[in-house]
Amino acid sequence: MRFLLIILTLFSLTVKAEVVSISLPMDNTKLKPLALPGYGLAQSKCHLCHSVDYVMYQPPEMDLKEWTGEMYKMRNAYGAPISMDEAKFIAAYLSVAYGSAKETDEEIIALTKLANAKIIYHPDNLDVQSLLSDNDCLTCHKDSEALSIKEMRSKYEGTDNAVDRLGVAIKLGGLGMPKPPINRHESEAIAKFILDEGGK
Repeated sequence: MRFLLIILTLFSLTVKAEVVSISLPMDNTKLKPLALPGYGLAQSKCHLCHSVDYVMYQPPEMDLKEWTGEMYKMRNAYGAPISMDEAKFIAAYLSVAYGSAKETDEEIIALTKLANAKIIYHPDNLDVQSLLSDNDCLTCHKDSEALSIKEMRSKYEGTDNAVDRLGVAIKLGGLGMPKPPINRHESEAIAKFILDEGGK
């Protein structure tokens, strides 16, 4: 009986306990503005996964190689929605703004030129080979690791709405495969390429 009274007393205290709400301040951290392509990418991409001030907690003298490694880790380990090239461009910006690199470094200049020369993907003007390369698709889609391009073509060829079905599968990623940072038009363009030319 005594044990029961203790339990009831504890229960009543629990019921009376007030719910405490915590309001976190807004993340108003701003990145250092620089005339590098990676600056705009960092502004639009980084906050999708973490607060911007995460950048400020990194060692101050990280070079381009170290920042590139961090960006690859964000993409490959944590699923950040960036392509391999975007990872390089953001790393170039971060290594200059928050690391030891300079805008006049040869590697930074080369990456800036590459970024400025990249094709902008429009629904009616898509470079599928660049999409496959930028998103590192062919690294995993080999016979020994994941469904090859030829196997994907065989799986979906002849099915109703094959382009739509394969496009959705590509956009969502597969078992053990990361979700690629592409839009619906790009995933459908890749699907059409696979069904038209893949494995031939």
